[in-house]
Amino acid sequence: MSLVFHHVQQLSRNLNQYLNEALEGEDIFMSHWAILFKIHSNEGCLTQAELKERLNIEAPPLSRAIAKLESLGYIEKYKSEDQRTNDIRMTEAGLKRYPYWQKAIQQAEERLLSRFGEDREEELESHVLTLSRMIAEERGKC
Repeated sequence: MSLVFHHVQQLSRNLNQYLNEALEGEDIFMSHWAILFKIHSNEGCLTQAELKERLNIEAPPLSRAIAKLESLGYIEKYKSEDQRTNDIRMTEAGLKRYPYWQKAIQQAEERLLSRFGEDREEELESHVLTLSRMIAEERGKC
């Protein structure tokens, strides 16, 4: 039996903890950053269903994270133009803090990846993307 996927799971946990440490002193964690990053990357607006799909996260933890970000004043929900969905967008406070969070995460990532070397980094990214596509195909989500 191969332990590759066990190691990948442990890597995911370790990486999450490492990046949470990069956000130390801030009032958000990686679970919050992922949401903020996706909203910011999508011209500042997504529905909760879109976030669920794009982040591949279950509804209950997503709802809790959104509620926390709302209570911190970093995001807000509002009715879409057709009144059928609640769109989520970053507030002025969220947009103001975003560059600080982005810099903290980017610096932490660069510290790790600089030790890897460019060729190995590209190879790692290729393997991760390939594995992600294979999993999506297996699950019928491609």
